[in-house]
Amino acid sequence: MVARWMLGLFSLVVFVMVYMPIALVVITSFNQEAITTLPIENFDTRWYYKLFDNAKMLEALWTSMQIGLISTTLATTLGLLSALAIVRHNFRGKSLFMLLTVMPMLAPGIIMGVSLLLFARYVGFQTGFVAVLLGHTLLALPYCTFILISSLARFDRSLEEAGRGLGAGELAVLRRITLPGIAPGIIGAALFAFTISIGEFVVSFFLTSAGTTTLPIRIYSIVKVGITPEINAVSTLILLTTVVVSAMALRLTWTKRV
Repeated sequence: MVARWMLGLFSLVVFVMVYMPIALVVITSFNQEAITTLPIENFDTRWYYKLFDNAKMLEALWTSMQIGLISTTLATTLGLLSALAIVRHNFRGKSLFMLLTVMPMLAPGIIMGVSLLLFARYVGFQTGFVAVLLGHTLLALPYCTFILISSLARFDRSLEEAGRGLGAGELAVLRRITLPGIAPGIIGAALFAFTISIGEFVVSFFLTSAGTTTLPIRIYSIVKVGITPEINAVSTLILLTTVVVSAMALRLTWTKRV
């Protein structure tokens, strides 16, 4: 009984330590005063409205949205092709291929950032929008691949055999049977990729340029001067978006339907 009580208390302390800073960011975003202080005397939502008057913040948001949508499309497409190759075919070097696919997921962000920056300079590639885009695609690719591997592994392949038996070609089977059957997994993989891209900082920091500023980079540049409720407001919106998109992705990727 005592052991269970202590375990429960320890779990509570861990959850408080993890989620209290997040809760403080959300709460202080409603502070009426320009200086973040606790306790809050007057609550206000003016900092959220002020975001729409901040041209640089909106520009950074638009850049993040562009990179997020394009990298999501690329990572999901490449992840689907990789998953099809891994699940449906046996080929020499398959284990090495899977290892290389998962490496961006395992390597620390700073290692990935430095490596991509050195590689870009070695091949004469300029940092900026395209470099950040490729970096985000590389980071999201492993997640998309393994989510789609799971979806393909659960898919009833007898439906494909039935389609072939009725005279459908491989492309027709893929387009009319396989892709609709794993559609929840494809959408879930895309949502996870977008979540990764929209909040990525480390790789973006190494690959960005003066003309390309994502939202996390913009927030970092402001935080170096001081933390204001406006920063807490945009952080809260990013957090809300991430939670909603992640919840949708989890619901889709954990579905038992094939």
